[in-house]
Amino acid sequence: MAHWFDLGDVAVVPLIEDDRLLIDPGEFFPGLEPDLADWYAQEPWFDRATGKLVFVIQSFLVCSADEVLLVDACVGAGKDRRRAEFDQLPDRWMRQFLATGLRDVDAVVFTHLHADHVGAVTTQQELAFPAAPHFVVEEEFRYWSSEAGAAAMQRTGDYLADSVLPIERAGQLSFVAPDAVVGKHAELVPAAGHTPGNVCVRVRGSAGTILLAGDTMHHGVQVRHPELSTRYCVEPGEAAEVRRELLGSGAVLLPTHFPVPSVGRVRRGGFEFADELVRGGQFRYQEWVGS
Repeated sequence: MAHWFDLGDVAVVPLIEDDRLLIDPGEFFPGLEPDLADWYAQEPWFDRATGKLVFVIQSFLVCSADEVLLVDACVGAGKDRRRAEFDQLPDRWMRQFLATGLRDVDAVVFTHLHADHVGAVTTQQELAFPAAPHFVVEEEFRYWSSEAGAAAMQRTGDYLADSVLPIERAGQLSFVAPDAVVGKHAELVPAAGHTPGNVCVRVRGSAGTILLAGDTMHHGVQVRHPELSTRYCVEPGEAAEVRRELLGSGAVLLPTHFPVPSVGRVRRGGFEFADELVRGGQFRYQEWVGS
C-alpha cells in the first residue's frame, strides 16, 4: 500500500491508519440506497459482500527540502473511542511516520477537529511533536469547546480532552485565519460547513498543485450527488455549497476518506484517479531530498 504523490519539489505522503473502513450507507447518509449500477457503488468505493461504503482513514505529510508539515493526524493509538474501529488502536500511524525516516515536523495543520483527524499527535497527554506549532482556525476550536460541540462528541467520546487540550496546555495550539499561509508550499482554503472552521489545504509544487480537500466530501456518492451532506455536517447546506464549488473547480483533489490512491479529478460526473502523480513504494525523506 506504500505510495506518495509527486509535485516536483514537493512530496505529499499519505500516512494511512486504515485503508478499508466499512460503514453502512445509512450511517453517513440517512436514507441513502446506493444505485448498484453506478460507479460509486462498485470497487474500490463499495463492498458488495457487506453492502457498505469503503472509507480510508489517513493524514498527509507535505515535504519539501527545507520544511515538513503534517496535515491532520488520524485517530491515534490507545484512545478510548465509542466506535469499535477507533477504540484502543495499535500505533499504526507512528510506525508509518517513522518509516519515512523523519522524526519531527515543522508544523501540524488541522483541517478540522473531528476524532479521526487529531488523535495521533498526542499519546497519554504527551505531544508527539512538542516543538511544532499546531494550527487550527479559532472558530473551529471555540465550537468544539462549546456546549454544542460537547453534545456532538457524545457519539465518539471526549477526544478534545485527550487529543487537543494537551496541545493547548503546552502552548502549541496556534489560531490562524481560514485563508492563512501555513508553510512555504501550503495555504488554507476556507471550507466551513462540515464544521464551523473547516478548511482545505492547497499544496503547490513545481510540477503541480493538489488540494487536500479533507472532509468536504467523504465518498464518491457525493461526487455524483453534491447536495448529499453527511449526518455529521454541522451546516449541511453550507457543506454542499463548498462541495459544489470544489467539484466544479477543475482542481486535483485529495479528499481524506476516498479510497486509495485517493487523489484525482472530477470527470463527467465521476472521479478519475490522478495516477500520473502517484509514486509507488515507501517514501524515505533523506533519499528523496538527496535525489
